[in-house]
Amino acid sequence: MVIVYKGRRVTLDVSKVVLPNGREMNLEKIVFPHAVAALPIYEGNKVVLLRQFRPVVNDYVIEIPAGVIEESENPEEALTRELSEEIGAEIDYFGKLFEGFTTPGYSTEYMVIYYVSIRRLGEPRPEPHEVIDRIIIDLRDAVNMVINGSIRDAKSALAITLYMLKKGAKA
Repeated sequence: MVIVYKGRRVTLDVSKVVLPNGREMNLEKIVFPHAVAALPIYEGNKVVLLRQFRPVVNDYVIEIPAGVIEESENPEEALTRELSEEIGAEIDYFGKLFEGFTTPGYSTEYMVIYYVSIRRLGEPRPEPHEVIDRIIIDLRDAVNMVINGSIRDAKSALAITLYMLKKGAKA
């Protein structure tokens, strides 16, 4: 393993690896912490989304709350913290929708996605580098935003789609 770059969250590792077929290749790998995300369900048929400025794409992206799991946390603790910070939420209950790799072609990021029933919404407390607006919309409108391409974030589209499939919610 040769670390080419190590930043606040991202490490770039460039290595030679031997594949199961015996061939060798140069591998460029982004090492990234595990993460959580949540589809917050509010008042039964509404969802709480974020309109967040993402400097990497130089645009606002509509997405579900998400963040990394800190070294001292388990996924549920990270979930509670992120929802409190990003949307000011107190959780009633939650369930797992999905667990897996986000982009296994080049990154080690592994994400657990939940649906969450929100008991109460207070004031969000975003980190200084987060430019976030909270959006509360009907679940059927969120589904339509996935269908019409207004939601371009894969984890958010997946969470909304899986929630509709697993919970049998009506759009």
